[in-house]
Amino acid sequence: MTRNAPSASGSSMGRVIGYAALALAVIQAMAPVAWVILGSFKTRPEFYADPWGVPRALLFQNYADAVTIARVGDYVLNSAIVVAMGLAMLMVAAATTAYALARYAFPGRNAVLALILMTMMVPPDILTIPLFMVLRSLGLLGSYFGLACVYAVGGFGMAVFLLRGYFLSVPAELEEAALLEGAGPIRILWSVILPLCLPGFLSVAIIQFMGMWNDLYLAFVFLRDPDMATVPLGLLNFFQRDSVDWPRLFAALAILTVPVLLVYALAQRRFVEGFTSGAVK
Repeated sequence: MTRNAPSASGSSMGRVIGYAALALAVIQAMAPVAWVILGSFKTRPEFYADPWGVPRALLFQNYADAVTIARVGDYVLNSAIVVAMGLAMLMVAAATTAYALARYAFPGRNAVLALILMTMMVPPDILTIPLFMVLRSLGLLGSYFGLACVYAVGGFGMAVFLLRGYFLSVPAELEEAALLEGAGPIRILWSVILPLCLPGFLSVAIIQFMGMWNDLYLAFVFLRDPDMATVPLGLLNFFQRDSVDWPRLFAALAILTVPVLLVYALAQRRFVEGFTSGAVK
């Protein structure tokens, strides 16, 4: 029996359906972005009169007000400080832990890995009160360093899990050659393992960066001084008791998405490589 070859019409129909699905996905992703950008150029009366329409004129004053009156620049700086400290602590701790779990055989290694993975299943809301008490007892409540420690702890399980998978893919013979040259474990990790696993390392860093940058709940709980507010906390200033300043809020959102887009654009190739190679592994 011979199998009939698929007809040209059936192949064309499948291609059309695929392109239609992709077009719908793009519209679904870009429509809110376009709405935010268009709304940022309207006045408040114009926005409330026609929230979905095109602005009659481009009002750039909303962007100037978002930077000066709403102090968007200060919020970006605050978030950058917290995220930088959190990422530095997280990636150092996760990389060294993942390397030890991937390369060293010691009693209880599987139990340690299972315990670390179990932390990924704990909802962060449950840990709010214990973390609050710990930070208060250590004198870190209301500080950037305390919030950065919370971020680092929160992403530790997932970072170790992903980095361990990448480290296991590196041939052990390369490390043995480095050992013969007199390199120690830290030198091997820094000079041999991390360059080979750079796509995966950057993928984990980008994922954690986006989570820390967009966090509202933990920053709201652990930061006490309004002058230390991060980006999500600063956006709450646009919500007044009886109204919301939507045009200025949209202008601030448009400004604040720039750091995320820049990080992704600069590391896009590594980011995609990290996920595709991780899928193959």
